Amino acid sequence: MSLQRVFEKLLYWDVYLSAIIHGHESLMLTVMLFLPALIYSPNTIAAPILFITYQYGYAYSIKYVISIVMSLLLTTFFKKHFQRPRPKPRPQLQLKTMYFRNKETNYSLPSGDCAQAATFLFYFLQAYGNGDIVVILIAILMTLNVMLGRVYFCCHYFSDCHLGFGIGITSAFLVNFLLQ
Repeated sequence: MSLQRVFEKLLYWDVYLSAIIHGHESLMLTVMLFLPALIYSPNTIAAPILFITYQYGYAYSIKYVISIVMSLLLTTFFKKHFQRPRPKPRPQLQLKTMYFRNKETNYSLPSGDCAQAATFLFYFLQAYGNGDIVVILIAILMTLNVMLGRVYFCCHYFSDCHLGFGIGITSAFLVNFLLQ
């Protein structure tokens, strides 16, 4: 099987699995995923930055902000390179989806919100890694909810979220490694 055929199969399954989530309507999922999907949007990105600054100080938060800027530059580059269109919003979610996508005219692949969530998770786990396991699990679940929320509210496909997560972790690791 050629590499192009493998890529086509992966793309098919990505769109197929995302369509299952896009077509699902649940009040419980909407309530559960609304806040996590909103935390890392451009309108509210100051909240995680202030949290990191308050908890761990300015030096640590500067690395975090540099990682965010690096991940956003990378996601912008990849969005312009791949030019994958965003999923069509389902009619019953039109109002909620408009809240997330009212100013998003760019492409879908990769997810900048998932990159920011992964960056936050990296720095949170690095600072709190030896802490309470419940808090660590909540941070990991919050990141997974961000990824699922971006798919559920028809902003991205699954692969967009996974690539965004990879970009966020990679940029956080590189910045943290270079600035030690």
